[in-house]
Amino acid sequence: AGPGLLMHLKPAEGSPRPVGRAICEHLFPQPATPADSASLPQLPDTLSPAGRIPLIGIAGSAQTQVVARLVAWLLHLSGRVTGLACSDGLFLDQRCVETTNSAHWEAGQRLLMNRTVQAAVFENSAAAILRTGLAYDRCQIGVVTDLLGRAELAEFDITDDAHMFKVLRSQVDVVLPGGTAVLNAAYPDIVDMARLCDGDVIFYASAPEMLTTPMVAAHRANGGRSVFLRQDQVVLANGNSESFLPGLGKLGAWHQRHRALALTDSTLLAAIGTAWALGISLNLIGAGMEAFDPVSPLGRLEPSAFTGTTSR
Repeated sequence: AGPGLLMHLKPAEGSPRPVGRAICEHLFPQPATPADSASLPQLPDTLSPAGRIPLIGIAGSAQTQVVARLVAWLLHLSGRVTGLACSDGLFLDQRCVETTNSAHWEAGQRLLMNRTVQAAVFENSAAAILRTGLAYDRCQIGVVTDLLGRAELAEFDITDDAHMFKVLRSQVDVVLPGGTAVLNAAYPDIVDMARLCDGDVIFYASAPEMLTTPMVAAHRANGGRSVFLRQDQVVLANGNSESFLPGLGKLGAWHQRHRALALTDSTLLAAIGTAWALGISLNLIGAGMEAFDPVSPLGRLEPSAFTGTTSR
């Protein structure tokens, strides 16, 4: 008639029992053995602290919805039931449940409340961050693609890169200690966000010379990760160790096959760096990027959605 924990925590006779801890461990169990979680693809343990699913936030304006679609596609291929909230709509695994712009707090909350979702990807524009904030308190991966789009933020008195830095840094501020920030090295202010991240950092740049700035060079010298292009191929660097992404081949040929989408190299590198941070196997990343087409399991991608900045 009156359930409670007090009689167990402070019994009149006998020893106290940690009933509250037992309840939490029952609700959010840690796999006892690898076999217990064999039904799910194995992402690094640091990406899935107890009670959390992998959350990926992508902030910026230039093709950010495409980065979100690519990351959700790769997570889908890895076997996770993936939710996606972006300006192209709201997606639950292979089904589009809302066709209107869903890059906002309310749509993000719908994903977080869905008990079937095993990973979720969110597109976050500067305007949405200023109006309603992020839909989550912390995330495993935070991506910042650019500092563009100030013209649409006049109502918030956002007039220069310093103001945009203060807005978009929120995506890096919420990265968990075991997570990763994926940052575009083409923007010095975005590079500077690395010092705000509680977790690791992956820099990406379409031009290798962008990775030679003092801060990025020091990051690589200390064993940090980076993604860039060389000989028209994607290079994954872990410190001074470098390797081409397997299964993808020359990007020129990839762009020719997917020319209707008008994707930029920077967009591809952001998605690849994010998938790498998630621990998705390199072979699957390469094969998934190669298999990506305008009609994906996450809904139809209209070519007009990939030109310029996102539509609001």
